Amino acid sequence: MVGKAAMIAGLILAAGVPATASADDPADGWDVQNVGQACRMVSTFEDNVTIGLIWTPETKDLEFLAFGDDWKKVAGQAGSSVPINLKFDGKVPHDDWTADHASVIPIGSSKVAVVADFGPTLATELANTVSSSQSVAVTVGGKRIGSYDLGGSPAAYQLLMRCGEQIAAR
Repeated sequence: MVGKAAMIAGLILAAGVPATASADDPADGWDVQNVGQACRMVSTFEDNVTIGLIWTPETKDLEFLAFGDDWKKVAGQAGSSVPINLKFDGKVPHDDWTADHASVIPIGSSKVAVVADFGPTLATELANTVSSSQSVAVTVGGKRIGSYDLGGSPAAYQLLMRCGEQIAAR
């Protein structure tokens, strides 16, 4: 788990710069990158909260990540776990996702992120839910963090899958 936590922290740190939106970008507001053995898509919002997905082709894991300023008060210390609830809107088969033991991962010296691993068996369903929803409401440790626009996520997810195909082809 320590190796995986370090990899996730690296993925998150790579997400430090918010994505910039442009009119001709179908993944409007989402940044998709190959970061070694995994790919990630993230978007940072006005309240400085970043949400996204991490796709690891080798294990077929798709993880939901969220982080923001001063999250130690909400999520606790790095190395602990915290419940996270994701409530999606739109026409999706499963709109309410909960991970009772999401990992609290250190990023940098003063921040933490929450990473929910729903495993490879739910990866496709989670991807379809994110891609089909208009927004997601995020609750961490019983505290509602906010509701976030998922516009552009279908195109970003397609880029995420292409990134994974490139990794798998190595």
